Amino acid sequence: MIPDAYELKRILRTHRARFWSSDLLEAAEFAPIYFFDDQAAFDSDTVDQAMTRVFSGPIRLPHPSVIFELREQRSAPSGLVVCACQKGDIVEAVFLMRRRAPRGWTDCLVRVWLHPDGMAEIEGNPTEQEDQTVRGHGEVAAGIVWRALTILGAAPDIRDQKISLAKRARMAREGVRGWVWHQVAIDPARLRAVLPPQGGSHASPRWHLRRGHWRQLTDGRRVFVRQCEVGDPTRGGVVKDYTVEIPGHE
Repeated sequence: MIPDAYELKRILRTHRARFWSSDLLEAAEFAPIYFFDDQAAFDSDTVDQAMTRVFSGPIRLPHPSVIFELREQRSAPSGLVVCACQKGDIVEAVFLMRRRAPRGWTDCLVRVWLHPDGMAEIEGNPTEQEDQTVRGHGEVAAGIVWRALTILGAAPDIRDQKISLAKRARMAREGVRGWVWHQVAIDPARLRAVLPPQGGSHASPRWHLRRGHWRQLTDGRRVFVRQCEVGDPTRGGVVKDYTVEIPGHE
């Protein structure tokens, strides 16, 4: 299974100027790809609980520019792709989707700025007029970055995968380079090892905000799970939420 990001790299070689926020996509042409194909594990509560570590220090991507791709698990899945760049202590990123039905790529849906204090600013594509849609896409984009960094910070099993020689020819003719991507296996045990002690195997977690994310239902529907409060406030709280700000909106 080849990441959709390779197709995006190919398109960007000749059509990058057609995308909104094309300046940020320039780095995506050569950025390493981290591919997460287990959506259930990526969106799990274990990742959510381990996310406190990401907010305890500076935000650092594994490379100056990187592509995080999450493959949805459904009959006609979409590839959720975030192209991110390190800009000092801020991570700047754009979010796109590769749809199977109808087939094709979206434009950049949002541009986000992730700050060390946990705040995320978002700017929606000018063609999108609904603030709620912009906010939802912004939450998903920020959530993918936070979750990816949480998983990578727990020393996961990362296997370098190569595109076969037979499949490289067309991509090479169209200017694509870099035939190795990083396949990330999410290990719940390693994630639980970075969690703070909770006083027993059945102790309720401390109060925290569970951030929004996409979730696939058993009947095939794809729904957005809004942010909510979980845990026991009597055990203390963990403030790890980001503030989403849309420039020009109250």
